[in-house]
Amino acid sequence: MEGGPEALSQNERAYRRLKDDIVALRLKPGDALNEAGLCAEFGIGRTPVNKALHRLMHEGLVRILPRKGVLVQPLSMDEFADLIAVRRLVEPACAALAAGRITDEEAAALEALLDAAPADAQALDAVLDGDRRFHAAIAQASRNGVLADVLGSLHGRSVRFWALSLATGGHLAEVADEHARILAALRARRPDEAAAAMEAHIDSFARTLASRLGAGG
Repeated sequence: MEGGPEALSQNERAYRRLKDDIVALRLKPGDALNEAGLCAEFGIGRTPVNKALHRLMHEGLVRILPRKGVLVQPLSMDEFADLIAVRRLVEPACAALAAGRITDEEAAALEALLDAAPADAQALDAVLDGDRRFHAAIAQASRNGVLADVLGSLHGRSVRFWALSLATGGHLAEVADEHARILAALRARRPDEAAAAMEAHIDSFARTLASRLGAGG
């Protein structure tokens, strides 16, 4: 039965697969999604697919149009500007808090994440997951659960823009350097430096994407 425990696992499977394909731009902004086709592709019933699509809608990744179908949410530069503005307000403050509260074990875990980070933007799923885990670990080190939840939502809404920016040559190497500077400030327990390094990281992201879109990418 679609309402039992099996349906929950099917819902999660459909949700994760669709989300991975959307954030990695394998499903492109504006693409139409056919619910019956997704059921056939995933080998599951309508209910778990419908639930997965509604979860994605609430995360701003798809648009459900009554009697018309489902579209992958188009990318909006107005939304991107708003996301960057909020991240500039919130994320440096989070890094500053983390610099004052991070443990040696947490700093070592962050370093391990950076050491394991792919150096090739072609490994896009791994790159995006590593970046998510790095920023989530910093939010966790801030010891503020509400702040961590807010930043998790911001990163979830920013990730498609970042995936697009990775097509710009050299950006992944820049990101690696920026992450290393953030980690160095956290290890040194220097809140002001951690905040400045995080702000520079956000600004670099914004400039890179603006440059790519300005070049017609």
